[in-house]
Amino acid sequence: METFDVKSLRTAPNQWLQRMKKKVVISHRFQQAVNQGLRWHLDFPSLERPPWLNQNGWVVQGWVLLPDSLIECHDDVKVIARWSPIYELCHPLSLDRPDVIETVLEEDPAVHPQLCCGFRFTVPRHLATCTLELSVNGERISLPEANMPELTDSGDVEQPPLKVLEGKAGWLFLDNDTNGSVDQYRGRLLLTDKGVEGWRSYLSAFHALAERHAARHALLVAPSKESVMGPRYHPYEEGISGPIHQLLSVPEASNFVYPVEALKALGDDAFIQTDTHWASKGAMVAGKALLHKLELDDADVERVFANDDYQSRTIPGDLGSKFSPARACQTSVMCSFNYNKHRHFDNGLPNFGRLILINYQEALIPSTCLVFGSSSSYFLLSYLSRLFTHVVFAHTAGNLDPELVAAVKPQYLVVQTNARFVVQVPKANQALKDLIEEKRTRLTIEEREAADKRKVLAAKDDETIAALGLSAWVEL
Repeated sequence: METFDVKSLRTAPNQWLQRMKKKVVISHRFQQAVNQGLRWHLDFPSLERPPWLNQNGWVVQGWVLLPDSLIECHDDVKVIARWSPIYELCHPLSLDRPDVIETVLEEDPAVHPQLCCGFRFTVPRHLATCTLELSVNGERISLPEANMPELTDSGDVEQPPLKVLEGKAGWLFLDNDTNGSVDQYRGRLLLTDKGVEGWRSYLSAFHALAERHAARHALLVAPSKESVMGPRYHPYEEGISGPIHQLLSVPEASNFVYPVEALKALGDDAFIQTDTHWASKGAMVAGKALLHKLELDDADVERVFANDDYQSRTIPGDLGSKFSPARACQTSVMCSFNYNKHRHFDNGLPNFGRLILINYQEALIPSTCLVFGSSSSYFLLSYLSRLFTHVVFAHTAGNLDPELVAAVKPQYLVVQTNARFVVQVPKANQALKDLIEEKRTRLTIEEREAADKRKVLAAKDDETIAALGLSAWVEL
């Protein structure tokens, strides 16, 4: 529990609180019988006070006092901030506010059951406003909107931080990202009812698409690094629930693969210490779970991977590279097979819009697997490409393109996304052609040169491309 310090938290002096006391008690008293006597105040943001924008975003700070009849509900009070219809932040009361107890209630804070009546959290710096609510005793109480003041002095703003959180033993974790990874991990960012319904609709469309083409299908969710390595290395404790747990509970999630326990069993080999992604062995374990869901024989899969060799390599990773100088770590990398050597086509685009065809004639099953995936899929490709003769990978972060599915006619259809991405509902009808064209218009000169180096071109009359129905995408 944090102790409230007036100066360090920029809270108004007690004489200001005294002037507000009567106003607060009257203006924030609610008519419902169960909520009569409820009092609250928002210290920040305030159009009447200097802005408070720190490295993590706009500070939202205030306090809530319950009537005597609801004191037993104190631990269940949540302050809810919402600026998206898909998800919301839910923060508990976590700050000691002796100034509030002394000034508003005129009681001794040292022994008061509501000493911890304050809240403080941040919302993204790009916001101009956000909606606030209180959740008390199961009821939602609407509060006035929080409006961010205009910045008049650059001194009001702290520089944006590195998007890195340092854990124990040199382990790095994502921070301050647009998906709220830390809040998800701590159980403070949840999907709204609309967000859950959006996912249910998407999953229904995914199932229907696969059944229409008689394809075995599964959705692989790469667990967040926090959920796997967090109990040992993350500076915060994991919350009870989060968006991924909400999704796992819906009926449409029957084809989900969420291998968090299998990855935990790997220990430190599951993830890269200085990167957000799973390591080679983590991808292998996740791949086995996926292939099991796709009803491949476990013993056959084990035999394919049994003789894989791994070597220790120094990798800075996407987190370590944010430091200057970059931080690196040693990680085991599978070195006995590389899908890159078997690419039949690759448009080379960075991230969204990339299309790869892997052709490996010695694969276990003479079939085609189509993957709509994210960045974690690249670690999987060296495993999947030895199971299926053709692996078609489209980097769409789970967005589906029914036209591509109809053209390829895969026997196996896979969606791969990351747990931290589930606060964004994928689209069930996203044209890959549009993603490719949009990405190409936004490439910098450096990105275009890098894409050209990655490219693997195919002839217009290529028989494999034609047989898989990929000509329309390859010719873009």
